[in-house]
Amino acid sequence: MATIKDVAKLAGVGIGTASRVINKSGYASEETVKKVEDAIQKLGYVPNETARAFVAQDSKLVALFLPSIHHAFFSELAFYIEDELDKRGYRLVLCNSTGKIDKEIRYINMLKQNKVSGIIGISYNRIEEEITSSMPLVFVDRHIGDIPYVSSDNYGGGKMAFRILRDSGCTKPAFIGTYSKTIVTEVEKRRSGFQDGAAESGIDPVIFIEQDPIKNQTAFLHQFLKKHPDVDGVLVENDMMAMELVQIAREKGINIPEELSVIGYDGLQTYATFAPRLSTIRQPVELMGRSLVDLVIKRMKGIQVTPAVHPVEYLNGETTKS
Repeated sequence: MATIKDVAKLAGVGIGTASRVINKSGYASEETVKKVEDAIQKLGYVPNETARAFVAQDSKLVALFLPSIHHAFFSELAFYIEDELDKRGYRLVLCNSTGKIDKEIRYINMLKQNKVSGIIGISYNRIEEEITSSMPLVFVDRHIGDIPYVSSDNYGGGKMAFRILRDSGCTKPAFIGTYSKTIVTEVEKRRSGFQDGAAESGIDPVIFIEQDPIKNQTAFLHQFLKKHPDVDGVLVENDMMAMELVQIAREKGINIPEELSVIGYDGLQTYATFAPRLSTIRQPVELMGRSLVDLVIKRMKGIQVTPAVHPVEYLNGETTKS
């Protein structure tokens, strides 16, 4: 049976180019497209062989692209991904994409050209047209078509946070976070879980959100405190934003947690020395990182896998009422 390598050889092009034409996932000249299509017809090539072609080209390199290595959650996740890859005989190629789609596409093209064997991706860009379900890809907190993903139970975490605030005596709860006009991710389920938990208790929470990326996070948080002085408990979308909210509130003379309880989301070890100690919904970062490696290696071997959603836990700190 013909393979993508056979098609590429007969057409006189590289495997990556043949893959782009076959999967309609990138630019190719009309002349190149015709050469590849003629080769496909002559060889009787079946496109679902694409996945087998990837399996046959194991470079022992796995790429990870993420928006910023400076973000504590991404940094910790990358640590466990690299550690697990090393244990399994693979090496990591890191792409600090800074959210730029052209850098992400560059790494996807490395996969198409068999320069890396698989990709683990954290992307908030519209890259659907660049990938296919046959590629050994795994995403974090985002599902695109049939490509598997790994996430924490964001919806359950949002509900958990609301119940903790309610049970601690908060009567005017709020959610602070972000949204995207173009991309829907699992992270947005933190807000929906919080809202549903409130609705089940007959409470209408304050939802204070701004489009991501926030141009001025400090001004955004100042605005929240100014507009909603009656809020007495809040779930913040991530720990970094939650920590800044606590700092700003204290500077304004707001007592934490007596007047305002704050719960973050992530539970990163990096923040263990933060004072006051932040209450947070902890994602199982190590479990997620090692799970991502397990899924991408299975994908590289042509094994079908399903998404993995891991449970979260509440870490009681000093920023919520007991």
